[in-house]
Amino acid sequence: MHLSQVVLPVLYFCAAVVDSSSWNGSYPRKTCTIASKYRSSNGTLNDSPAVASAFAECSQDAIIVFSEGLDYNILTPISATNLSNVEIHLQGNLHLPRKITAVQAAVNASNALTYSTALYWFKFAGASIDFIGTSNLTNGWIYSYGQAWWDANPVNGTGIAARPHLMSFNTTHGSIQHFKSKKPIAWGVQLIGNAITVSDTVVDAFSTTGSFPFNTDAFDVTGTNIKILDSLIFNGDDAIAVQSGAHDILFQGGTIGYQSHGMSIGSLGQNQGSFANVSNIKFNNVTVINAVYAARFKSWIGGQGLAKNVTWSNIRTHNVTFPIFVTQTYYNQGSNQTQLENGATIGRPNNSTVQMSDFTWENFTGSINTFRPGDGSCVTDPCWYDAGLPNLTHTEAMIMECNTNSSCQNFATKNIHVFSQLEKAATVICLNATAELNPDLGFDCRNGTYIPFLS
Repeated sequence: MHLSQVVLPVLYFCAAVVDSSSWNGSYPRKTCTIASKYRSSNGTLNDSPAVASAFAECSQDAIIVFSEGLDYNILTPISATNLSNVEIHLQGNLHLPRKITAVQAAVNASNALTYSTALYWFKFAGASIDFIGTSNLTNGWIYSYGQAWWDANPVNGTGIAARPHLMSFNTTHGSIQHFKSKKPIAWGVQLIGNAITVSDTVVDAFSTTGSFPFNTDAFDVTGTNIKILDSLIFNGDDAIAVQSGAHDILFQGGTIGYQSHGMSIGSLGQNQGSFANVSNIKFNNVTVINAVYAARFKSWIGGQGLAKNVTWSNIRTHNVTFPIFVTQTYYNQGSNQTQLENGATIGRPNNSTVQMSDFTWENFTGSINTFRPGDGSCVTDPCWYDAGLPNLTHTEAMIMECNTNSSCQNFATKNIHVFSQLEKAATVICLNATAELNPDLGFDCRNGTYIPFLS
């Protein structure tokens, strides 16, 4: 037999056990414990085949275990989309390829087969999926080696080509616990489905070289009845982006920052032929440090749709450039791979607007970044976050840019106590938030910059 004919065994171990912690069934659950070739091969061999086989064998009423203290090379993407009542126990560490070209090859191959513009390195779908990490900070990490990608970004670039998303998590009545992501290449976890609770997350997209970690969203949310609790997120884009189709979302507790773009609704309305819709969104009790934004809403110029019943409350800011930011005239300044939908990104007719209704900002305390505003991601002049705002003094507690005098309704502010580093009273830029439609706005929107009375 030639060596090329030798079939190497796929290593995982299955057993029937009773998992008394969460299983309510009357029969034992199957467990697949995945073996690792990482140590024996000095980190060179691929464990993805063993992982894929385990998910195939234990796709229903089962537990899949990455063992504590072991490392696993996930050198090719994992897709398990027929799961039902499965627990994924990440007690070891997962490693994506170190080489940029290896990841790009997988992304390009996937795109050629599916005609898709996005590849998720891990794709999980099905009913009742629980992703369970560990509170032990030396284990349970997903290492993506994103620093090399950030360093390779060309001058004035916004991220090199063929970057994957880390994970798609699509389930009903599921959870993610103790998820830990180290140096993600770009986008993190896409939450799809219904009734999902995420807790005790750590996302570390901190650049150690000064290069910028473009598009390192922690969570992008398009599902319903989703809670994200007690997160620690240091990244270079939205800590959470609530996207069209998201309803009944709670983001509560924890700390976000570094170069974060904060707690965002949007962007909405990129595809001018599609109606964006989000409702019942609450962000509460979060500390925001060294970020560009704390509370942010962004919808595309010429988009259409409705965002309703959104609240940011009990937000603490430290050195935040724009504590509160609303724009209904957003447009993309990055590459097309950052887009969520098909649609023109330039030359868009401003013939409609995503409507905003019943928005509340209350109990904000802290400081505005006046001395060194921004995040270091500028690739244009003026910088993308200053575009359209020529008279900024970076003493602004709030930027409120409504596209028309009827597109913002029932806005309310209460107890906004953020101060510029100049130790001067905070200011506001406000456009088109009329008193008639916004009686509880808390200040007079004068279509300009001024020092308001913030109650």
